[in-house]
Amino acid sequence: MKNSSIKLDIHHFFWKKINFLTKFKISTTGLLILCFVGRTEAQNEQRPNILIIMTDQQTADAMGAAGNRDLHTPAMDKLAANGVRFSRAYCVQPLCAPSRTAIFSGRRPHETGFIGNVPEKDGLWPDSLLMMGKIFQAGGYKTGYVGKWHLSIPVSKISQHGFEYIQNTDFLDYNDAATPSYCARFIRDHKKDPFLLVASFLNPHDICEWARDEELKMDVLKDAPAPELCPVLPANWKKPAHEPEMVREQQKSNFRTYPSINWTEGQWRQYRWAYNRLVEKVDNYIEMVLASLKKYGIEKNTIIIFTSDHGDGYAGHSWNQKQVLYEESIKVPFIISQIGQMKPRVDDMLICNGTDIIPTICGFTGVKVPSYLKGLDISERLIVPTAILRDTLVVETDFADNEELLGISGRAVITDGLKYIVYSKGKIREQLFDLVKDPGETNNLAVLPANESKLKAMRQYLKAWCKKNGDAFEQHVL
Repeated sequence: MKNSSIKLDIHHFFWKKINFLTKFKISTTGLLILCFVGRTEAQNEQRPNILIIMTDQQTADAMGAAGNRDLHTPAMDKLAANGVRFSRAYCVQPLCAPSRTAIFSGRRPHETGFIGNVPEKDGLWPDSLLMMGKIFQAGGYKTGYVGKWHLSIPVSKISQHGFEYIQNTDFLDYNDAATPSYCARFIRDHKKDPFLLVASFLNPHDICEWARDEELKMDVLKDAPAPELCPVLPANWKKPAHEPEMVREQQKSNFRTYPSINWTEGQWRQYRWAYNRLVEKVDNYIEMVLASLKKYGIEKNTIIIFTSDHGDGYAGHSWNQKQVLYEESIKVPFIISQIGQMKPRVDDMLICNGTDIIPTICGFTGVKVPSYLKGLDISERLIVPTAILRDTLVVETDFADNEELLGISGRAVITDGLKYIVYSKGKIREQLFDLVKDPGETNNLAVLPANESKLKAMRQYLKAWCKKNGDAFEQHVL
């Protein structure tokens, strides 16, 4: 019965891809092979393994493959050199638990109610909200999860989350360093099975502890060099004019969380240096996980998705941490890779990792995707790179001091060239940026009367989007 189910899943997968190619009037000759990105599963019925590698609080530009020359990330660069790097990928909400809940359920924070950080407590996650592990378990996959959890489902409740092998989820010294070993054990034991494995790392999240001069949870760092020896700050490092006052109200919510309020230029340069070193630390552990794929002979049959739960201010707009809707906080790395099988490409399609990962890995494997999910199956973009699957994206935020919500929310609407931000409170509530001419978001066009028509169009779009998606933020749109 199980093998019969797998055959039906694969059959469904291929017909789905054929229909997709037909819709775009693309010949299926030769392209059908790309449905599994160069593999021969149709012949041997072996479906690809899925490896999801997540970091925590890594902004999209913090890797060598993105053009950053202030750090060295050979493992991340290797993934980009063997796959598609999506340069305009965003989280659904720039805070740990809401973002992770979305990634592993496929549903947005305003839909699930998980809009702030939450405790790991039984009874919070509804049974009707299917978890990624459960979806793939039902699809005939072995499931594993190693590393940072930060979800409301107790780790021990395997019957609900569906990850049969779950290890190293507690916050311990050198937690990240242990993750590759636990991943290697799972890969070794299931190298002959199709599997879904999540490798979830904590760094560069330790930048939070570094900023307040506390001991780091993971690896240690030497003292930062003198400021003049640290990376040069980005052009947008100063606080911009005409900024919604709620942004800095959030920054005042907890000095321990935001110790950077009065930092000098030199301190911000040292912050960038420390952040880069933490990214390099986690990159080293990612390489160890990739080495296990090669060691056990399944490198070519494993599709890897690399991303992060959200970004970090990275000194842009004099900001550490996340939560605000500036690019540094909401843009994340997103790479789909298959080592030795895919050619490198950069794709500028808008991606939301919180809604798109589950449909995408279901698309790659033939596992049935829950019908209520609204995210994109990005595997279709790999078949037809010119296919327009999305031209506008909405990102949410709800300001919080850890698990305490502060009653301030916001939304960002991102299009091909423009970005509109609106917060629920304040005298100045809106920002409008031309991301082509002003990628650093320094010039708020919303305050200029000449842009009233653009503002009106963005407001109308957001109102309609909220109404369509059952988002109560509609009441705050001007």
